[in-house]
Amino acid sequence: MVAPVTESTAKPASPGLLKRYAILAYGAFGTMADVGLMVLGSLLVGLAAAVLLAGFGLVEVTGEELSTGELLISAIVLAVIGLFCLGVASEGPLGRGRRLVGFKLWEVGIGRTIAVFVCGFVSLLLYDLIGGLLESVPSPLYRGTAGFRAVGVAGMTAMPLLGVPLSLLVRATPDRHAWIRQADIPVMFIVWTVAAMIILT
Repeated sequence: MVAPVTESTAKPASPGLLKRYAILAYGAFGTMADVGLMVLGSLLVGLAAAVLLAGFGLVEVTGEELSTGELLISAIVLAVIGLFCLGVASEGPLGRGRRLVGFKLWEVGIGRTIAVFVCGFVSLLLYDLIGGLLESVPSPLYRGTAGFRAVGVAGMTAMPLLGVPLSLLVRATPDRHAWIRQADIPVMFIVWTVAAMIILT
């Protein structure tokens, strides 16, 4: 005789599954958002350094005739924003992706792919918003907004095709070379940065 299913014996499995994938989404999005902020911050700080050198007449970064004061102010603004992005990323969950120990490799891959696509889309939205507000500012600052576009396009193209798969290969390293697994996030940072620099130039 089959025992009737009562309120005490019936235990739905869906809440546990939802919690599992919520943890995956939280970890994947947090990691990819921080890597994206690191890429954007690095681009802006690099551009600030170039503009600063242009302010002293050492390099040429724009075809526009700008005063030394405009170039120096632009360099300071770009550096402050870039360092802010790097600071936020350094306080964020960059190591969270390596702590997703209970998930299969394909789950981490899908989570990171969706997360980086969303991050890229958000970066493009910010580019449209900020770019429309800064049309009358000196060209170095306006060019800095192009960093948002470069990060967004690279995040939606190069990262799903190259960055995330390479990070999964690193995570799949055999136990005898377990130390290599620590490089999965640096691999994504390098791929994202190189792709964004190519798009920006």
